[in-house]
Amino acid sequence: MLNENITKEDQSELILVNIVEELVKQTVNEVISKMDMCSCEICRLNACAIALNKLEPHYVTTTRGKLLAKIITEKMNYHTEVLVEVTKALMSVKENPLH
Repeated sequence: MLNENITKEDQSELILVNIVEELVKQTVNEVISKMDMCSCEICRLNACAIALNKLEPHYVTTTRGKLLAKIITEKMNYHTEVLVEVTKALMSVKENPLH
């Protein structure tokens, strides 16, 4: 999840971010807890990689302070597509964990 220890100076720094990547990470964390599977960092990251390779990236420029608001706004546009690919990825990782 996003680092909550961001200083005021860091909040105004302009950054480039793939919104779909942030949504995938968030969705993996939400969905993995509902599945009967390993939730270690290896499995989480493998699921993210699998899902991200299936989804088209969507890069935006924003400030760190506005990143969360941007993610929430874009979540509505990508929610179904991200959820489908994350679910497929988690099922794949569950069936073939790499540890």
